[in-house]
Amino acid sequence: MAETASIAWTDEELRAKVGQLFVVGFHGHVPSDDIKTLIKVHKVGTVILFLRNVASASQLLELTNSLQATAKDAGHQQGLLIAIDQENGLVTRIKSPVAAQLPGSMALGATGDAKNAYKVATATAETLKSFGINMNYAPIADVNSEPKNPVIGVRSPSDDPETVARFVSAQVKGLSEGGIVPCVKHFPGHGDTAVDSHYGLPVISKTKAELDACELVPFRRVFVEGVDSVMTAHIAMPGIGDASLDDDHPSKKVPASLNPDAIKILREELKYDGMVVSDCLEMDGVRATFGTEEGAVMALKAGSDCVMVCHTMSAQVGAIERVIQAVKDGELSQDTIAASVKRVETLKTKYIADTAPIPNSSLEHVEARNTRQAKMAAEIYAKSTTLVRSENGLLPISSNCNKKTVFISPGKTPPGGGAVEIGEEKTREPYTPDSYIDVLHAHDPTIAHIRFRDGIEMPPEEEKLVLEADTLIFATRNATQSPYQKKLGLSLGEKFGKKLIVVATCDPYDFLVENDLIKNYITIYEPTIPAFNSAADVIFGVMKPMGKLPVGSSGPEHDIKTFDGSDEEAKKISEMWHVVFPKWPISLPRLTKILLRSHGRHYIHEGGFCLSFFMDGPHGKIASLGVLPEYRGKGIGTALLKKAQRELTSMAEASGQGPLKSLAIGSDSPRLWCEVPVDFSQAAKDFLMHRGFRHPTKPTAQDLYRDITKDVAPPEILAKVAKLPLKFSPWSAELYEETMTKQRANFKGLSWIGAYEQLAAWNQYHQVMVAFDAETNSQVGWTLMCDYSIISNNFAFLPLMPSKEKTGLIACVGVDESARGKGVGLVLMVKAMENMKERGIEGVCVDWVVIKGFYERLGFQRYWEYQGFEW
Repeated sequence: MAETASIAWTDEELRAKVGQLFVVGFHGHVPSDDIKTLIKVHKVGTVILFLRNVASASQLLELTNSLQATAKDAGHQQGLLIAIDQENGLVTRIKSPVAAQLPGSMALGATGDAKNAYKVATATAETLKSFGINMNYAPIADVNSEPKNPVIGVRSPSDDPETVARFVSAQVKGLSEGGIVPCVKHFPGHGDTAVDSHYGLPVISKTKAELDACELVPFRRVFVEGVDSVMTAHIAMPGIGDASLDDDHPSKKVPASLNPDAIKILREELKYDGMVVSDCLEMDGVRATFGTEEGAVMALKAGSDCVMVCHTMSAQVGAIERVIQAVKDGELSQDTIAASVKRVETLKTKYIADTAPIPNSSLEHVEARNTRQAKMAAEIYAKSTTLVRSENGLLPISSNCNKKTVFISPGKTPPGGGAVEIGEEKTREPYTPDSYIDVLHAHDPTIAHIRFRDGIEMPPEEEKLVLEADTLIFATRNATQSPYQKKLGLSLGEKFGKKLIVVATCDPYDFLVENDLIKNYITIYEPTIPAFNSAADVIFGVMKPMGKLPVGSSGPEHDIKTFDGSDEEAKKISEMWHVVFPKWPISLPRLTKILLRSHGRHYIHEGGFCLSFFMDGPHGKIASLGVLPEYRGKGIGTALLKKAQRELTSMAEASGQGPLKSLAIGSDSPRLWCEVPVDFSQAAKDFLMHRGFRHPTKPTAQDLYRDITKDVAPPEILAKVAKLPLKFSPWSAELYEETMTKQRANFKGLSWIGAYEQLAAWNQYHQVMVAFDAETNSQVGWTLMCDYSIISNNFAFLPLMPSKEKTGLIACVGVDESARGKGVGLVLMVKAMENMKERGIEGVCVDWVVIKGFYERLGFQRYWEYQGFEW
């Protein structure tokens, strides 16, 4: 960190640093006096654009160039982050004809192919970059598990966490590869609420374990893949804080964006060190409870790096001044500010090293780009349009002039309703575009159009058209939130049955369960014209529907059973094991002993299995997960993994040791693989990373082996052994007390002490070598030197070593603090191997070695190597 609390910043320096932590918006198509003041005087580092700031391609480019020039003239050391919410679909700030309309998240989810999400994100990045925009507050990583959610809905790919994770990952990749900073939102998950945080503070009453199983799944995946920024949500989550506090305690009602407990999950548990930005502090989820200015201080204190104030100059300046004063008063530390500034600077260095003006000549490519992207979008819309159900014989309909078709759609209620502050329509507006009829007329010019409105009776002449129609096409938009649409739709379904075709133009939930009355049901996931084009193509038979409903189903139910301990199920797991892991054979008796360990919890499906163990601490170990080749790609591995995760979490809670502290792939007791073998397929490793296991960052571990049938050490090492003032002897009962006293003093918290205690309990003292100081006769070093009979039940794969049943293990090598740095450990191993050779052992394994170069001096060579994967 460049600055510390010991450095006193001048007022100018403090203002420059605090300004970099603010995201502000403004009104107008040219830089207003307000935004110029915020950039010049208050040194803000990020500007967010909305639909209100976009009029044309040339205007938008001129605007961003002007903003960057203002920052440069004001002495900013780095350029501005110029951000936007270009989620596509329902939330599109740069609209046609300035940019092509691209599919939103749930339309992408309905295609079932995350490659489409990558294509759209790549196209989005291309467009944004061409206009001088370098950051996108997208994609949505919320799991839309609440159908009545008023703020997320189709902005999410699905109600399934794994699906959301796949599509968000693809979008992040497309944006970042295209030179745009992606910002996933809204952590820790806004999908399970029926309250809009723009107008109130939603509360999600889930436990941390429930969040782990759903909301946090997509975030975990993109965090392990290195997403550069994340936006926090204005939602209260009582379950993530102090469990001892009453639910009515004030701290239980603090939104995650201002809550240190939420940011702690980000930083400490999920190991995220990217930039954290709050959602807009002018939303009522913060403004109405804490106030925008105070919320800015709370967000930064909680651990956010940037705070967003989008609309009002007085609130923007007030928040900046409040943060500056909080630093001066010691309420906010300089270290906190400096750490956040460093993250912002790092992000800017990565993405906006060049802020030179984009030439107007680049606008020559806009039309061609939009045409190309619109064609690509049309192909994806076609893949997303979903025929949820249909009555035989109606679809597709013909454009026969003797047949009467009537289109009924909700119109905008006459003036009287309010508009949101940013001057844009709400995402939950209950009406559809007037131009839908133009799309239908391209197929059949005779179609009549009826616009119905809330509280306004349908005129008699329109009722007559409906009654005489051979086919009715009824468009809805969020009918689950709009009773008048729901009522009319059900009434039409009751009267006209299979003659009625319903197109849900936004939320797919409108008539998802009304199978009896709504017999023909199409969903398109967004009320855009390109999406409706695809619906019309399906209705008139131009194309077949290809989409698959991404909500309303938890996916196929897999019959996952808990291992019952029977010989039959052990044999079944053994058979599957040898198909899945042919290079790692294990005998049925040995596998059965491992399965019957008291701390094991194992799960079986006809197509796969999962072995897991619960360790004190509490810690969870996924020792092995295997799926037969013919069952892969059907969600069985995910189901097995989720089952193990849930059970291990429940065991931790029931143990009284608190929540599960870690969940790792691998097993040490019993020992299968300590971690994941590096020669496992990349697909297997991707499976783990795609489900939230962190990409390994620590050094790999190795199992080493050497033959001792001839020499046990190089001559120079043997010469060193002879010179050291040490004596050596196998362990004995008389040495037990001194050994264990020194072991516990030297190696607190290491589980290997239990191995010494176990050997003593078995009267196997000769399986340990002890080093003594030759002058004082005190113990100064110890190592296990176990033969095959001792380790065969715990180490599954030793029979794969060259000497098989004549392989021994050196482990738990420890040297007393007083004797370290003198070569005692090296010499101790030589004496241990001499003893093992005398006992008929032909080869020695040293397992789980992370130190490189030490054992190699004794002639050991790498036999297996592993990577660590931890949740």
